[in-house]
Amino acid sequence: MSDSSELIVGRDEAVYFYDTDGRGPCLAFSGKKHLLSWFRGHLVAISGDSNQKTQVTVYDLKNKLISNSEPVAGAQHLLSEWGVITIITADCKAFALSEKDSATKLEMLFKKNLYSVAINLTQVDGQDTAATSEVLRKFGDHLYREKQDFDGAMAQYERTIGWLEPSYVIRKFLDAQRIHNLTTYLEHLHSQGLADADHTTLLLNCYTKLKDVEKLDSFLTRCGKGDNGALFDVLTAIKVCRSAGYSEQSL
Repeated sequence: MSDSSELIVGRDEAVYFYDTDGRGPCLAFSGKKHLLSWFRGHLVAISGDSNQKTQVTVYDLKNKLISNSEPVAGAQHLLSEWGVITIITADCKAFALSEKDSATKLEMLFKKNLYSVAINLTQVDGQDTAATSEVLRKFGDHLYREKQDFDGAMAQYERTIGWLEPSYVIRKFLDAQRIHNLTTYLEHLHSQGLADADHTTLLLNCYTKLKDVEKLDSFLTRCGKGDNGALFDVLTAIKVCRSAGYSEQSL
C-alpha cells in the first residue's frame, strides 16, 4: 500500500496501481517482482530470476528516477520501518538502507546536472525559499555557461528575484551583450517593486538602444502609477529620456 492508500501490484511486465475507483497508472518496470514495499514516497522492489539472484531497487516515482539499485543475494523479505529499509536474506542476514540527508542528495544531483529534480527535492523537503533560490541560481549558471541557453538561464534567474542580488544576473547579461534577456529581467525587477534608480536607468537605456518606443511608453504608463506611487525613480527616468532624445516621454 502507498501513502495515499493505493494498492500496488507487481507483475513481470509492470507495476500496477489501484484505488477505490479501479486501476490507476501503470509503470513499466520489467523483471519478475518477488516483493514490493513503500518507503517515504518511494517504491521498493525485490526482483530477479531466482531467489539467489535478486536485485533491490528503490524507485523515486515523483521524479521518475532510480534512487538506488544493487544486487543482494537471496533477498526474501522487506521491512520499511524505523526510518530505514531492512532487507532479510535467505541465509538470515539483514541489510539496512538509510536515506541520505538533503544536502548530500542535492550535491549528487548537481554532479549529474539534474537541476529540475533538485528543485523538486527542495520543495518536497519543505526547505525555505532561500534554499530553492540557490538551486535555481545553480541551474541558471549551468544553462548559461555549459549550454549557452541564455533564455533558459534567464527563466531560472527570474525565479530568484527577491533573494539573489540583481547585480549577479545583470553583470552576466551585460557581458554577454544579451540586451533582450537583460530587458526582461529588469522589467521583472520593476514589476515586483525591487528596482532602484540604477536599474531604472539601465532598463530605459535598453529600451532606447532597442528603439522600442512602444515598450518604453508602456513601461512609463504601467509603472508610473503604482498603488504607492511610481515604481521607479521619476527624476532618473526624465534624465534618461531627455539624454536619449525622447522629449515626449520625458515630458
